[in-house]
Amino acid sequence: MPAKNGIIHLLDLPEDKVCVKLPDKLQKKMIKTAITIAGGRCKLAYKIGVKPVNIYDFEKSRFKSITFSVVNKLSAFLVANNYDEFSLKNLERKLEYIKSKFTGNFIFMPKFPMNFNCREGAQIISAILFDGGITSRYFPIYTNNEECLVNKFIRNIQNVIGKIEFTRYTKRKCGNLFRVTLSTVIGYILSSGLEISVGDKTSNNPSIPEFIINNPNLYKSFLQQAFDDEGTVSKKVSKAISLSQSNLRKEPPKRLIQLKEMIERFNIPVNGPYLLKKYESSNGDYISYHWHIQITNQSDIKNFAQKINFSLKRQRTKIEEALASYISKPQFKKGTKFKKILEICKDLKKENKKVTVKNVADKLKRKEFYIKMLMRGYVTDYEQD
Repeated sequence: MPAKNGIIHLLDLPEDKVCVKLPDKLQKKMIKTAITIAGGRCKLAYKIGVKPVNIYDFEKSRFKSITFSVVNKLSAFLVANNYDEFSLKNLERKLEYIKSKFTGNFIFMPKFPMNFNCREGAQIISAILFDGGITSRYFPIYTNNEECLVNKFIRNIQNVIGKIEFTRYTKRKCGNLFRVTLSTVIGYILSSGLEISVGDKTSNNPSIPEFIINNPNLYKSFLQQAFDDEGTVSKKVSKAISLSQSNLRKEPPKRLIQLKEMIERFNIPVNGPYLLKKYESSNGDYISYHWHIQITNQSDIKNFAQKINFSLKRQRTKIEEALASYISKPQFKKGTKFKKILEICKDLKKENKKVTVKNVADKLKRKEFYIKMLMRGYVTDYEQD
């Protein structure tokens, strides 16, 4: 069952695909108590619906870990007999490690409950949805040509999930393309726990999880990661900050529409999504559609730089250079100048300053005569209404 609030418990994972390791002392106490209550090993196996060999394996610690389904059933049996100390919520905090059932690396000292409803969690999910993904075999991957972003991704995973094992390599032929592959158990955490789609993003068209959409405090972290991964800055005549995504359907990807809505919550207008290109495979088997969004107005680019921006220094520099290259002062977008003046007036009142032509002009960095004409026109229009 997925965690709608972004906080994942052990119970949110598929019990037949995950193995866990309890501390030896706790494991022995747990099985001894259960056998005593049931009146024997075989009776216990029958009561909780497992094979007697599962009870024997658990009691003797024959393997380094035990299938989560066995632990879950033992826990439910003990709790039903008033041994709340063996509840899953207590056990999950004491696990030595978890792993997938048949293969994959370990998560040591997993940080249950795992809280993705935080800055690091938002960045992890954004990285997976944009420059990363989860393969059809549940291996989470993240690829980037910026090594610092790959390092940050790993740090975020460890901060939220626990100490992990992972595979990492660099493709020198691709201009130093860095890639990290995580274990399948993390794939289960992301897919079963957070409902992040598995497989090709262009075909399954994933959405941004609701708990991020519902928490504006996470927007900046999520957006900054997305633009670090996929954003571009144009410093040419048509200056713009852009971000593109593909879809097999001739409609904008859901995550791109949601991204636009998140940016606009910062009062930054976004153009698009526009269909940028159409790609057809060499054998003609499929067509993909490339969509993009843009921030183009000078004042909007400036607001983006102030409120969101990139974390990458080279991209921050590009925005600074783009803004510095404007010759004229920022122009009001059509139909927004009176609204902007009203916003400035409200800001002045909050600052306990007088609403005067000079103060408004100073705030907007415009000449007093121009502001006076605008304000006079606005007042006249208001009186006529």
